[in-house]
Formats: sequence, structure tokens, C-alpha cells
Amino acid sequence: MFMKALTVLTLVLIIGGCGGGSGSTPQLGAPCDLLYALAILTVESGTPITPQTPTVGCGVVITWSVDPVLPAGLSISQVDGTISGTPTVSGTDQFYDVTAANADGSISFMIRIIVNPPAPCGLMYPIDFIIAQQGVALPPQTPVVSCGAVATWNSVPTLPAGLSISQVDGTISGTPTTSGTDDDYFITASNVSGSTSFTIRIVVNPPAPCNLVYPLSFVIIPLGVSLAPLVPTVGCGAVTSWQVNPSLPVGLQMDANNGTISGMATFEGYDQIHIISASNAGGTATFVLQIRLDPVYTYAVNAAPGSYSGVTGVGQVSLAMTLAEDSGNPSFPTDVAGFSLAMSYQPDLLSVTNLDQSAVIQALDGGAGPSFWYQQIEADEVVLGAIFSFMDLAVMQFDVVKEIAVLDLDTVPGMFIGQTGNIPVSFDWVETSQYTNSANDLLVVEDSAQGVRPLTIDAVVQMVRSD
Repeated sequence: MFMKALTVLTLVLIIGGCGGGSGSTPQLGAPCDLLYALAILTVESGTPITPQTPTVGCGVVITWSVDPVLPAGLSISQVDGTISGTPTVSGTDQFYDVTAANADGSISFMIRIIVNPPAPCGLMYPIDFIIAQQGVALPPQTPVVSCGAVATWNSVPTLPAGLSISQVDGTISGTPTTSGTDDDYFITASNVSGSTSFTIRIVVNPPAPCNLVYPLSFVIIPLGVSLAPLVPTVGCGAVTSWQVNPSLPVGLQMDANNGTISGMATFEGYDQIHIISASNAGGTATFVLQIRLDPVYTYAVNAAPGSYSGVTGVGQVSLAMTLAEDSGNPSFPTDVAGFSLAMSYQPDLLSVTNLDQSAVIQALDGGAGPSFWYQQIEADEVVLGAIFSFMDLAVMQFDVVKEIAVLDLDTVPGMFIGQTGNIPVSFDWVETSQYTNSANDLLVVEDSAQGVRPLTIDAVVQMVRSD
């Protein structure tokens, strides 16, 4: 009995000595060996981080704390010290002292957290193919880009000489200084978190040719006569190709190297407007050239200044219409059998009082004049036609300038009263008159009955005040 009581007392003492009685507190011990997997944590604002759960030994952790406060958007769990969340502000780089503690003590771990901006994304320029010209400013090409702010802009390969990329917003601008490049350029927008790229093809052409000019804009040459070479001038960019549309008449040709037109026509009756083009990769300059293949005759005007009274407005002017053959015609001097012409005047200033044959025309056929003579005086034109002889085929040569008709005009007084200076009046040759049905009212008829379109020289005659 005594032994049984002793055993129970011993058990009670043992339990009591271990503090197992009601209301007792266990001994915890301080936490130890706190460790996070990463000592440096690099994250992006706006992107959830991978939760960082630490390991810790010894005593149970009662509280978790961080000094200084974690970046905005991140937090530490009071359950197990896990750091998690989505950082909302970039640009921080800080050391943080994480402490695990209980009543018996604490343990700390130093962790560096860097919050970077998001990587740029969605880079886009207005166009992906730019044709630029040497010496001409490129319209600025400003891109759009999303996500993170761009820290640096770069091009691979380097942009053509004279062009640059802005480090502020990626705008490509400038004036190319060298032509002949054609390449793909990889434009990259970057920051510490990453990059986005866009490919642009840029072609830099030379300046287009400009100011193309030939010595003449209207060329008339007869059959069998070599054309004096027409050598053009052209400015700006170098010409790489010459073209003429439509093709030149048979016998004439264009030098493919410098655009010179030369040669000898092989047929008559050709009259065509040609568009001459000087081109390179940058563009084209053009020139309009009319070529006529015919014997050369010229209608002109021989006139002294007219006169008028500033008091009464009355005055007169006379002019002689002339015809001449060019000595370059192979058949010079050529027998001419007739002609037709039309000339305009200014009816607001002048009125026709007389239109007659010249002395050399009146002398035809033994003084009888031409077999056929037609004249028509209209409100603003005079029209003439002549055939020298029906009977014996009389002809005339115009190896020198000869008068063929004389036109006399009076002033319209009301237009000259009170005038004090010289007043110019115009006389223009009319190729197709509104008062005839002819396809061409300017013709010289050779003895062969071939109708040749002549050259014409318009006139401006001065009316001079006489009082």
C-alpha cells in the first residue's frame, strides 16, 4: 500500500516539475536560420511576382515585419512571411530587412527588391516603306509604342546618312545626304525590362532631273537635210534614262546617253508633238518638242510704226505680208504656184480699210496678176488665197523675202483720244480660221501641188502719237 502511494506521488511531482499544470506557457525559443530563396528580386510594375516564401528554424514565428515598407503593391504574410503581390510603381531599387520574431527573440534576412517598368510593346511606325530623296527633308515619322516607357531607341543597321532617330520619342527625321541606299532597318525601343521592334525599309533616291531644255521647242526640217544636233541641258539629279514618246520619225534618233536628237528625215508631211523624258530613280523631267518634216517657208510681217492723233483719235497703219523660202531646202529655190493665209488683228483698236495684192503679185501673168485671188475681210481676221496661173502654170520663187499682200487699217478713234504714248497692236497668223472650212489656212503650194505648212512670225506694231 505504501509503495503504491509513493508511485502516484512521484508521478505527480514529475508532472508538476515539467510545468504541465493548468495555465502554464510552453518555452518557444527565438526563430533562427531565416532564408528566402532569392536575395535579389527583380520584378516589373503591373506584373504579379512569384510568391517568395522563406524557410525559418527554431522557435515559432509570431510576427513578421519589413523595414522599410515593401514597394507599393507588395505585402508580407503574417502567417508564413511570404512576400507577394503586384508592384504598382516602378523605378525603386531598395534593400529590405525582413524580420521573423517571437517573445524569445528574432532573426532577420536582407533582400534587395528592384521594381522595373514593363518592357515596351506594340511598336508601330506610320509606314513600313519609306522612299526618300537625297537633299529633300523626310517628313518626320513618329511611332506609337505601348506598355513600358522607352529608355533607348536604336536602329540596326545605322540609318542612312542625314537621318536620325530621336531618343525622346523614336521619331525618324532629317535630310538624306547620300543616295543609292535601299535597306531594311530594325528599329528597337528598349528599357531595362525588354524591348519591342519594328522593321522599316528605307530607299534613298537621287534628286530627280529638273529644268530639261532643248535649244528649240519647234523644229522644222525638210527631207534629205541633216538636223543640226539638238543638245539638251538638264539640272538637279543625274539622268539615267532618256525616252521620247511617241517615237521619233524615221531617220531621226535620240542618243541614249545624253538625249541629243539628230539625224536626217526620210519622208515629208510629218508633224508631231513629242514628250522628251529625262529620268532617274528619283523622278522625271519632261520637255515638249514639236517636229515637222517639210520644206521650210516663213510668213512674216513688214511694217513701219503707225500713227494717231491724241486729239481726234484718228490714225493709220499699214503692213505688208511677206513670204520667204529657207535656203536649206534641197530644191532651193523652189517653184511656188500659190498660197493661202489668215491673219488676225485687234478690232477694238483697228478697222481694215484695204487689202490688196502686193506689187510682185500684181506683176504676174504680164501684169494681169494671179489667175485666182480670193480675199475675205472679217471682224477680226483677213483671209487670202492665190493661184498664180491656171493656163501656163506660172510660178514664183521666194529665194528672198517678197511681199505678197498689203493690209491698210484705220484706228478706232474712241480708243485713241486722249492717249499720250505708244500703243502696241498685235497681228497674229491664224492656222485654222473660224471663217473657212479649211483644215489649215496657212499653206504654201509648190509647183508639184504639194501643200506645205510654213513657219510664221507674229508681229506687234507700235502706234505712235503724232501731235
